[in-house]
Amino acid sequence: MKIIGVVLVMFLTVSCSSREFTLEQYAEERVKFAKQKVKYPNNDFTIFIPENWDWKIEGYNSDNIILGIDASSPPDKRGFIDLISVQKAESFGNTKNLKSEFEYIIDSNKDHSTSMKVIESGETKILKQKAYFIHTKSNTSDYGESEQISFILVSDTYGVFYYLNAGASQTEDLKKNMAVLIHSLK
Repeated sequence: MKIIGVVLVMFLTVSCSSREFTLEQYAEERVKFAKQKVKYPNNDFTIFIPENWDWKIEGYNSDNIILGIDASSPPDKRGFIDLISVQKAESFGNTKNLKSEFEYIIDSNKDHSTSMKVIESGETKILKQKAYFIHTKSNTSDYGESEQISFILVSDTYGVFYYLNAGASQTEDLKKNMAVLIHSLK
């Protein structure tokens, strides 16, 4: 009888540790953290990121990406970091509306992604406007692999979109870290 109890505890531990959380669950998670305001130099956008994070303006080697920043957390005790990136880009699919751009990104992910699987995707609101999101995670169960939620929003320019990306390492702090990322972007 004792062995059944041990097996049951092990099963529950494995089941709970491999659970996938949704965007809504991350957004509802209560987290407190100090923030710093990051404003793109031409005033194109402003976001808040955790106070102790580093950030930099990126020069992208892409015909589509117009501008952007990357922000990263300090490494945790095992060297894993979390990331936020914001990019303003011309449509990757030569589309002109938000829904078509989202569908193009989803279709591209199906055709080319072998290392990431889509957990969920769809319409949402972020920064008080309509957006679409794609929530992915690594296909492996390896500790520290990436989980990402990306948002696509329209910009003031026709056929140009904002891509807000949040990526956290799949560690024991995943739920808290992902909640911080989502709260930073919302």
